[in-house]
Amino acid sequence: MASYLIMTPPGAPADDERTRFIADGFSWTAFFFPGPWLIVKGAWLVGIPVATLQILLLLAASMPGGFGAALLIHLALGLIVSLEGPLLVARHLSTRDWTLRSVVPARDIAAAEEIYYSNSDPTVHESHANPLPSIDRSGTGRLGDTAGLGFFQSYGER
Repeated sequence: MASYLIMTPPGAPADDERTRFIADGFSWTAFFFPGPWLIVKGAWLVGIPVATLQILLLLAASMPGGFGAALLIHLALGLIVSLEGPLLVARHLSTRDWTLRSVVPARDIAAAEEIYYSNSDPTVHESHANPLPSIDRSGTGRLGDTAGLGFFQSYGER
């Protein structure tokens, strides 16, 4: 059973028709086509370099002795994007002031929509929404107190 991040546009009510349901889980499409998947999902700043890296890996695979290394790097890139890509899309939306309304566990997107819209109150507005946690950068340019790549959640623990 997958969980779906439910995000609404800036200033929109909870039952807005433009609500996005983002499946938080492994994506086979993102595994096989990481660059194009990111570009289609709207993460241009990450998608273009990933697509460029994929093209460079294809060129490196044609060199003598480069096939194995290029294949391993491509598989690692696909695995990272397929696991962390949905979270990257959600963070991209949150930087554009979209609001995380809920996280719903469901079998598929139709079930997630049914659960969310049956529980949503049309009078709820953005003041009751939960924003995504932000990434604070210190003066050194390093990431603040966040989990690495989103694989593990610290929940305030050390």
